[in-house]
Amino acid sequence: MDYKRKLLIKYSLEFIVIVVGISVTFWIDEWNRNRIEQIQHVKDIKSIIDDLDNDSLIINRVNQSLDTGRLRTDRLINLIELKLDNKISYNSYYKKIINIGYLWSYQTFFMTEATYKSLISNGRINLFPQDIHSMMNKYYEATAKRINDHNKIVDDIAIKYYTYYHPFSTLFTNENFNNNLFPDVRLGVSGRGLNFSGESLKKFDNFFKNNDIKKLYTGIDFYSNTINMNNRVGNYSRRIFELDTERLELSKAIHIYLETLVEN
Repeated sequence: MDYKRKLLIKYSLEFIVIVVGISVTFWIDEWNRNRIEQIQHVKDIKSIIDDLDNDSLIINRVNQSLDTGRLRTDRLINLIELKLDNKISYNSYYKKIINIGYLWSYQTFFMTEATYKSLISNGRINLFPQDIHSMMNKYYEATAKRINDHNKIVDDIAIKYYTYYHPFSTLFTNENFNNNLFPDVRLGVSGRGLNFSGESLKKFDNFFKNNDIKKLYTGIDFYSNTINMNNRVGNYSRRIFELDTERLELSKAIHIYLETLVEN
């Protein structure tokens, strides 16, 4: 009887040791998986922050372009109004148009969304708190769709404007490149008329002295479509402001979330 009791105790202890050993192994594996998952989660958070910071740089470039576009379209509208009121000669009028240069580069914004798309595809987006998850969905889905729609509108209006109502812009850009004044005059940094060669300025004069061109630039369509261009610059500025507001809110929330993870 004592022998059987000893065997029972022995096997019971062995069973307990095995169960405990297996349980500890599972616990260690689970702890290690959670640790690795947490490390990856922090990396994902930092990648999202980097993407949002890059979006900020792009927004700044777009805003610089918009500021230039707003100033130059305002100047051109005022100039056209002077001509419509016969307060300025045509010769002085077109020379001032040359001096204004390229109005607006219609530089548009596209999100840095590689990290977000990766999180969606691998399911790690679900590791984020629900409120941040919702903010990310809004920014990268709804807001991205809205800004992309405006990008297309901007492109369509600008291309039509420069092609049909302000064709001098094409000649101006071409001569800017020929004179090596700036890598891209459309950014509105360089390319004023005084920097052009005599040959380029002669091309500009000949362009504006053409009867069809004179009719185009003194007609009401040039005025109304320049106002439309100005309105589009203002409208797009408001969309970019709304976008940047959302970006700032999301970035702030993610920074705070990262700080809580690091503290814990």
